[in-house]
Amino acid sequence: MGLMNCTNPFATRDAEQPDLGTGQTVNGKSLQTNPDSLLRKVEKSFQFRDPQSYKDCFADSLEVGTEFHFVPEKDEQFRFLNWTRDDEILYFTNFVNNQDIVSMALMFTEQTPWTPINPSTQDTLQTSFTYLINVKFRTKRERYQGRSILRILKSSAELWYIYQWEDFKLQTAMTDSTWSTLKANYRY
Repeated sequence: MGLMNCTNPFATRDAEQPDLGTGQTVNGKSLQTNPDSLLRKVEKSFQFRDPQSYKDCFADSLEVGTEFHFVPEKDEQFRFLNWTRDDEILYFTNFVNNQDIVSMALMFTEQTPWTPINPSTQDTLQTSFTYLINVKFRTKRERYQGRSILRILKSSAELWYIYQWEDFKLQTAMTDSTWSTLKANYRY
């Protein structure tokens, strides 16, 4: 028998595609190595309903020395007293675990290029974008629409984190519900 029946141990193999089915994680922090991939990770967190991946996107003072801060749309400010990173994670977990949700989609559009916040360093960047979140429940549909400004920072581990998020209502939106509304609705 010997070596005649062996496969070539030096041959390259075809890589398997990752299985990112519902309930699977979005590959740890690998999608945080550049600013655009950080936004893709937020999208994937929605797509796969993955609270851990969503949590990984936000600055934690223990990990990066900066705390996450959310500035809600002005009509919703009264619902965001003492909002923390933990509240951000709780809303998302409550939202994606809602058993009445049949499907959800998050789309970012009209994104501006990433620009340095401090001209002397590339370690803090910001962008603005419009978004649309469509949620189909068993008995109804919800739509959240607006514009956001994200400020991100690069950690010493070369990973990017969202440290500030501002939300605004669009004058042309087909709904008054913004991402702030969604977050406040699922805070508890």
